[in-house]
Parts: sequence; structure tokens; C-alpha cells
Amino acid sequence: MKEFGPIFRRWWFNRFHPAVRFGWIATSHALERNDMPRLGLGLALMAYGLGKGRGGGRRLIYKTAIDVDQGTTIRVMRGRHPIAEIAPLP
Repeated sequence: MKEFGPIFRRWWFNRFHPAVRFGWIATSHALERNDMPRLGLGLALMAYGLGKGRGGGRRLIYKTAIDVDQGTTIRVMRGRHPIAEIAPLP
């Protein structure tokens, strides 16, 4: 059953920012060696990672407003190449 420990740990820490894992490692080592400055650093790293969040969610790139009689075309680009284009309804 011990072979599932690293797999579970990797799955668990992938849910958080990488700083949380580094903070956890620093905190664990500090508690083993009774090193209070390293304990503070580990806790600070964990707090930073939890505050930062994992990210990866959707983010707004561009926002605008158009008038009633005005038309617009939306073009989705990947690098320099358009991958989709939506024209206004007539």
C-alpha cells in the first residue's frame, strides 16, 4: 500500500500552485530539524501558493461595446494564423 503514497501526493499537490508543494517540503524538513527560520519560509511559501491559486481558468482578453447599427467580425487567432471567424448576422 505504500506504493500509492507518491501517486496520491502528486495528485493532491497538482491541485494547488507549485509553491504550496515547495512550502510543504520546506516545512516538513524544518520540523524534522527544529529550524524555525525555514519553518517560517515554508509557511510563507504555502500561504503565497494558496493565495495565488492554480490559475488556468478562463481569462478575458478583449472586451468592447458596439452600437445597434454597427457590425463587427470576431476572428480567433493562434499565433499569426486565424483559426475561426464569426461575421455579424444580417
